[in-house]
Amino acid sequence: MVGASGLAAAAVWFAVLCDPTISRAALPPSADVCTNAGHTVRVWFDAETARRARVAASPHQHAFNSMLLWYRAAEGKCAAGRTQEAVRSFQALERMIAGFEANREDRDERGS
Repeated sequence: MVGASGLAAAAVWFAVLCDPTISRAALPPSADVCTNAGHTVRVWFDAETARRARVAASPHQHAFNSMLLWYRAAEGKCAAGRTQEAVRSFQALERMIAGFEANREDRDERGS
């Protein structure tokens, strides 16, 4: 079990490090809408990635990995100028994050 968690964590870090974030200089002017729409998601992913790096075993790693891939795809849509698609993806991610956090709070309350 520990080996699987370690392997999953290594896969996430490999994906994060091998897929650098997109430079704002490469984005079209319409991407400002994307930047604003993705701000909440970006802040959450930065904080959650840092939290997961500190925690030995994070529950729901598969769900986090899927959301991270979706986030990267939304950034790619911004870079490609597909602003409306990217904004919809960011909005869907915000809803997923809200559900993810609500489930975490429920688990914390039950555990306390």
